Amino acid sequence: MGWEDQMRVSSKQMVDSILTDILRNKEQLNSAQKVVSTQKIVTKPSDDPVAMGNILGYRKILSAIDQYGKNITRGKTHIEITESTLNQIYDFLLEARRLAVDQSSGALEERSTVAEQMKTLYDQILQMANTKLGNSYIFSGHKTDTAAFSRDADYNTTYHGDDGDIRVIAGEKVDIKINITGADALGGAEGVFDVLRSVINGLENPDTAAGTTEIAAQIAPLTDAIDQLEAVRAASASTYTRLESTENQLADFKVKIENMLSGEEDADITKAIIELQGRQTAYETSLAAVSRILQSNLLDFLR
Repeated sequence: MGWEDQMRVSSKQMVDSILTDILRNKEQLNSAQKVVSTQKIVTKPSDDPVAMGNILGYRKILSAIDQYGKNITRGKTHIEITESTLNQIYDFLLEARRLAVDQSSGALEERSTVAEQMKTLYDQILQMANTKLGNSYIFSGHKTDTAAFSRDADYNTTYHGDDGDIRVIAGEKVDIKINITGADALGGAEGVFDVLRSVINGLENPDTAAGTTEIAAQIAPLTDAIDQLEAVRAASASTYTRLESTENQLADFKVKIENMLSGEEDADITKAIIELQGRQTAYETSLAAVSRILQSNLLDFLR
């Protein structure tokens, strides 16, 4: 093989080597550009299989935390509406007891008026007991598409709900009851409404003495109904506090997981820019080297 042939082979090998360097530098430059643009050092399994496995695990945990958060928000809203409703019922019952106490000892000339007031209170409580959140009746247990209570013309009330618990999943293996049924709060058909009906009957009894006795007999049951309502509200408040506590714990846990996720996938942007500049310089240097070799070979050929 002659000297010129050897030179051609040597030049070809050099060009091939530099072309290989160019391709490698181009690939590294593309990777550096991707890191800067996405600000992520791991975007696919081939970047770092172990890190990607951790990333997917952290993302799964964060997704679960977000869902728990939505469940807790739904539970808190349910309890807030329930508490607002029970607070109004509580006020109505206090007024009913006050009227009953007044009428248990006299003021007979006012009884027809008070009877109408008591009927209004009855219907107001009934209306509140059929409160809906969205399309769901909140005091009907599992029968959320059915109004909890109804009455007939004689103020006999029927409870249409059941004793079903409505629960929210607030964490792994953590589910919390958020509802109060009509039976829990008002004693069902034979609770508050039965007592109020008896008061109304006493007020409308033409035998005023018997009516007074009937009204007086309902004061203690009305007090019991108020006490029951207070106990239910206290339990509901405790549940609300538990939901808030769980929500705060999840918020703290979420921050920790987000930091761990960031440690696996987020790039140090300052370091990434320096890396990009270095890759850009290496790529341009390799291009310049090829250009010089090609020019040199062309001049040798022309000679």
